[in-house]
Amino acid sequence: MSFPSGQRSTSTSPGFVIAVDFGTTNSGFAYADNNTRNTQITVNYNWPGAVREEAPHYCKTLTTLFYTPSPTESDHFELRNWGWPALSASNTAIANFQRNNQLPTKDPISSQASSSQSVTPANIWEIFPEEVARNIGYYAQNFKLYLAPETKQPIPLPQFFGDLNPERFAVDYLRSFTDFIIAELKVAIRNDFSKRDVQWCLTVPAIWDEGAKQKMRKYAEKAGMITGSDCPSNDSASPYPLQIILEPEAAAAYCQTHARRNLNLQPTDKILIADLGGGTIDLAVHEICKVVGVEGPIEVKEAVCSYGDLGGGAFLDMRFLELVGKKIPCFNDFWRNINPSIRPLLLSWWQRRKLGFNGKDYSADFSLLASGLNNAWMQYDKSRGIRNPDSHYEDLHLSNEDFKNIFDPEINKVLNVIKQQICNVRILMVVGGFADSPYLREKMYSTFQGDVEHIIIPPEPGKAICNGAVLINKKKLQILSRISRRSYGICTIREAQQDDPSDLIIKNEDGRSKCTSVFSVFVRAGEEVLIDSVEKRTYNPAFHKQKTIKFDLYSSTKRYPKYTNEVDAQLEGSFMIDISKGMRVGRRREIEVTMTFGDSLISVSAIRKNFGLRTAQEALTVRFDHK
Repeated sequence: MSFPSGQRSTSTSPGFVIAVDFGTTNSGFAYADNNTRNTQITVNYNWPGAVREEAPHYCKTLTTLFYTPSPTESDHFELRNWGWPALSASNTAIANFQRNNQLPTKDPISSQASSSQSVTPANIWEIFPEEVARNIGYYAQNFKLYLAPETKQPIPLPQFFGDLNPERFAVDYLRSFTDFIIAELKVAIRNDFSKRDVQWCLTVPAIWDEGAKQKMRKYAEKAGMITGSDCPSNDSASPYPLQIILEPEAAAAYCQTHARRNLNLQPTDKILIADLGGGTIDLAVHEICKVVGVEGPIEVKEAVCSYGDLGGGAFLDMRFLELVGKKIPCFNDFWRNINPSIRPLLLSWWQRRKLGFNGKDYSADFSLLASGLNNAWMQYDKSRGIRNPDSHYEDLHLSNEDFKNIFDPEINKVLNVIKQQICNVRILMVVGGFADSPYLREKMYSTFQGDVEHIIIPPEPGKAICNGAVLINKKKLQILSRISRRSYGICTIREAQQDDPSDLIIKNEDGRSKCTSVFSVFVRAGEEVLIDSVEKRTYNPAFHKQKTIKFDLYSSTKRYPKYTNEVDAQLEGSFMIDISKGMRVGRRREIEVTMTFGDSLISVSAIRKNFGLRTAQEALTVRFDHK
């Protein structure tokens, strides 16, 4: 939900629009000049540290950070690197520290723990968390998952130390990322280019709740992207309000704009857009309302509420490491205590090999000879009475079946989510980094070619989100309405009714029975909500001498919620307003609360109706106070 943030208005239009695809595993950006008539969009491919890590030429960099403990301040960590350099720095730090025998060590041959312990990309921080953080540093990755709804968390996330937390990760990354963008555009455009020239667009998953979306706006302020009360330097930030864009809608804009000539889009056509990224499976179903010529905008509405799940490329990497631990039981202890460099080498090898898997007679081998893991593995087996030829230990072998065991759970998750709404869909569009997988593409075609008329997977599906976000800013795709995923309303007090729970009944100053925790609904789950549609409700203070009034905003999966203490009710946030100017009116003071729906954020405002500055109907400044 969105509240006034103190951003200055400006009489001029921004010179450039820059869209940031802040992803779970990778992030990218695209930009366009607003001063030209054409919609030429530039996508960045040059990233710091990518060449050193032999990374592929790609439209995104890593969503990673590396911190080291402050030498002077206890519990303070200093940001050292972001993106590819963060990976390089963390691997070097771990290797150097372990070479000095300063980490707890176990004998990889005798240890029993590694045979049963699954490994995630952040496992080193979970095995020796405090010692690693205090002495080596902290490698942050996949931190975007902290913003996902708690009910959708598939794995426990690592703990933090000192002043590290998910908010700092997001703010530090957005600051580093956008500072890099500005530095690049100073070279590409002009040397005095600044954030004040920019209209920022930030993409978010559709499955996020309103609180998570609002947090991203706050983080953008703290990162210095846009002006506001949380911005550290309003003079250098963009004065233009941040545009939050849902990722599947950005994908739809990209696909529909580039494929419209071949698809012959018609009103009532339904299109399912699947954005398959590193950490989320994000889906939307659009119904075409109007197509304006060959180059004009496409107008659509949501046919069903957006939906999805957690999943994607990052989960493939976890499954790969789990499989390695099963094939080579001493692997986990070996890389932690003997040769730390093998793990990043193995993961780098895996990133290249997984791209080629198509499900047909595919296999791959990683040599273990140079690392010494072959000898450790052989000794591990011998100590347990297992005898194999020496050649058995020379390579890590992944068979076609091994690849399937890694891929199939995630791909089946994707297919099952799509099947929920594929009925009556004419076109299936698939984008996101995971859509680069030949195996996933083959599964898409074999599963859905009989259900839809067209399956569109564009070249370089990873750039669809940031590219499409620019197109939405340019009004190439216009969302006319959305389907509300939840009911939204405010916690209020009303006259008690016979069926109200007794524990919610109180007596007011006049001795009248009142019911508390009442869910005053503004919009109901499943309702079609027009973009910028407005709902208003008028409220009064509970007491004559009340000087402030607090509004708690709730959402619920129920279509007809009654009370805010129901299991399905979720506190989205709250705001406090000053009503002391109308004390003589007492409980008859009226405050009108307005919710504007349909945009990717829900905007909230409040005005005094019968007290204070009546003629101007002064807008009350409200801020979102997150739980």
